[in-house]
Amino acid sequence: MLIEIKRDKPEAVAADVLAVPLWQGATVGTRGATAQLDARLEGLIGDYIESGDFKGTLNSTALLRTRGMIAAPRVLLIGLGEKSQPRELEHLRQASASAATTTRKLGAASLAVLPPAISATASELAQAVTEGALLGLYTLKKYKTVDDEASQNALEQLILLATSASAQKELQRGAERGQVIAEAVSLARDLGNSPGNDINPSYLATTAQTLAETTSLGCRLLDPSEMEELNMGCLLGVAQGSAQPPAFIILEHTPRGANGTPIVLVGKGLTFDSGGISIKPAGGMEDMKMDMSGGAAVLGTMQALARLNYPRRVVGLVPASENLPSGTAVKPGDILRAMSGKTVEVINTDAEGRLILADALAYAVEKYKPACIIDLATLTGAVVVALGSQATGMMGTDDDMMTRLREAGERCAERVWQLPLFDEYSKQIKSDFADIKNTGSGREAGSIIGGAFLKEFVGDTPWVHLDIAGMAWTREGKPYVPKGSTGWGIRLLLETLESMPAPDAKARAKSRAKAKAS
Repeated sequence: MLIEIKRDKPEAVAADVLAVPLWQGATVGTRGATAQLDARLEGLIGDYIESGDFKGTLNSTALLRTRGMIAAPRVLLIGLGEKSQPRELEHLRQASASAATTTRKLGAASLAVLPPAISATASELAQAVTEGALLGLYTLKKYKTVDDEASQNALEQLILLATSASAQKELQRGAERGQVIAEAVSLARDLGNSPGNDINPSYLATTAQTLAETTSLGCRLLDPSEMEELNMGCLLGVAQGSAQPPAFIILEHTPRGANGTPIVLVGKGLTFDSGGISIKPAGGMEDMKMDMSGGAAVLGTMQALARLNYPRRVVGLVPASENLPSGTAVKPGDILRAMSGKTVEVINTDAEGRLILADALAYAVEKYKPACIIDLATLTGAVVVALGSQATGMMGTDDDMMTRLREAGERCAERVWQLPLFDEYSKQIKSDFADIKNTGSGREAGSIIGGAFLKEFVGDTPWVHLDIAGMAWTREGKPYVPKGSTGWGIRLLLETLESMPAPDAKARAKSRAKAKAS
């Protein structure tokens, strides 16, 4: 989609639809762009508000025909809901998505948006509008042989109206950032929505290579023989039931001069999870193609970090595998040896995500000695029982990073909720025959037990685990989150990483000089 920032007056902009976002209870007033537009429309907007036909509730709409009184043939009033500063950008993001999808249903090709009064910066406003519109319009067309409404009615142009040259520059900056983030989320959604017969570990590896070819990212892939040399017995154990070989993906974002200790992101890449020998019920198993959503989030985040020129060093790791039942599949009671040397008794083969993450976490600790590790995984159904589809379960050992994630989640509306990791939980995974087992006894604290298992492989390294099982997939479409894969976590990670203090400029200059001298 073409995204443009124009200094046109609302009544003069050449667009099929002009969207006017309004807060609940707001009036047209006598000054400002909305008041001037209403005057040109002979009080039409004011009439809708005063009559109660448009109340401004969140995502409510009213379509007005302008009858040649202004350049745009239609004005679309969009409700922003009650004005609440902490949620302003989220309301605007939703309203932008509603405006874009309504415009698409009309068969219109261009949409102009009149920025509302908001406490955020112009850049933040433009980012929210762009993200909302692009993510709201997302659809996976690859497997459709008959065009649906979304394919037939393509919105081709989004215009944001600026009031000054300085505002125009800020809006442009925000729109560009919003487009980068929306493209990263769409990449993750494409991977999560596509079927397991296409999206296998090798496909994820190829996707990573393509990202490296089209950005500044570095990419390395470990094949099964290299995994054997590294003693990644847990990842190889999960993969042994499938004809598809596993993949271990390493993406590195290393800006010039950023040679410090990296932050490592780890994403679970289970491209299809049948449960293995401990097979899942048939109902809903088709959705298990999305069990690689953590890995998809890491791939999308790494793409965005490169395109946004993030100043810190970040490494993305994605252990990828299938989990299928066969004559060669790992069995309940089998004991696997992880890269760290720790032995694991497999009690339930459907608790496989933590197994492949165990080797990835051990690899991160040994190879990078990171400042912090953040892992994302559709790890447990228990977190869905606990938190539903409103928040991700978070636990870990890095209090500072967990605080950053929580605060970032409130800002970008990808919320997290911290769960405890008391030492007593670790006692539940002690095994009689190995060092630990991959599940606890019974169903108590299922999500926390998964976190306690992962904690065994990070040692003293600061670490945060995000169990995204309740957030990675939705059957209920929302304004900018259509049904299916959500791409959850990318906006949260970017917001979190960018909240960190900028690297010391002198240290970076010294590092660059040292590198140049050598």
